[in-house]
Amino acid sequence: MMTGPGAIHSSTQTFAGFKIHIHQYQPTKRPIEDRFSISTQQRPDRLILGVYDGHGGAATAQHISSTLPAALMANSPAHHARIFRETDNSMVQSFARDHSVFRAKSKDWVQHAQVVKSGCTALILDINIETLTVSFANAGDCRAVLFNPSEAQLQQTEDLNARTPSEKERLAREHPGEDTLIVGGRLFGRLMSTRGFGDAYYKLPHGLIGNWQHKRYIEALSSVEDPGKVTMSAQYHSMFYLYRTPPYLTATPEVGTMQLQENAFVIMATDGLWDCVSSEVAVEIVRRGMEQGVDNLAEFLLHSVMDIRNPGDDVTILLLQVPPSPPI
Repeated sequence: MMTGPGAIHSSTQTFAGFKIHIHQYQPTKRPIEDRFSISTQQRPDRLILGVYDGHGGAATAQHISSTLPAALMANSPAHHARIFRETDNSMVQSFARDHSVFRAKSKDWVQHAQVVKSGCTALILDINIETLTVSFANAGDCRAVLFNPSEAQLQQTEDLNARTPSEKERLAREHPGEDTLIVGGRLFGRLMSTRGFGDAYYKLPHGLIGNWQHKRYIEALSSVEDPGKVTMSAQYHSMFYLYRTPPYLTATPEVGTMQLQENAFVIMATDGLWDCVSSEVAVEIVRRGMEQGVDNLAEFLLHSVMDIRNPGDDVTILLLQVPPSPPI
């Protein structure tokens, strides 16, 4: 993976008459932690797009972007939530089995630990090319914004993180009596994410007596930290002194549908974009780019946003452009 700062990837693709505009940007010299996926069936009637916002490293985003789309494609959109949960549970359970007191570690234990130590949010759009129906699954604060030319109101997904009122309410229901879960707009004062894959240190069980089992897991995760970094194990008491009723994060997505029309477009992007621009302004920029005949609308969108404000985080944009008439 290339390192920044600057554009990491910029391209366009066409599928069944639909144009997909892609642009990734990394404002720092760190390796980009975002990933994206574009998946199709042999028949041109289904397209699945995904954006994945990694944090704490790229291992989780890389793994999920490589494995989740195939699992989704093998099932109907009605199973999106189940596939998200099963994929995350499989990752966490693989790590837990590696560190059971009753069995030896697997040969892949380091990889398993790296994949669950970092984390990522995920947004999937599952498009039925024939009906122009979009089934979305959103676990985190990536956002999709749909513009239909005949509709005044935009359709969009909800950002789900520790600052979202509905997420605060959900955590309060699931963890009654734990009033200090959200501190300074972050989970335990540290993590913005409340939904997503990985981040196993806030999902693993604490053990029957005290937190002995959880401490063992954290020691294992700390063993694969980058050299020179203060480990979670060394900060255990400050990070986990309120760790009582895990899991505190869930991979269960918010699901729903949107309906495309001819000449519509959908912007899906990681929060690095949405930290800098509103959905309404982003749509107006894209419409201006379409009027100007811009080849890559995702690139045009980011460059236009950068005239207003420079991103401070990784940015990944996929923009789906619907043709003037149904291609099938």
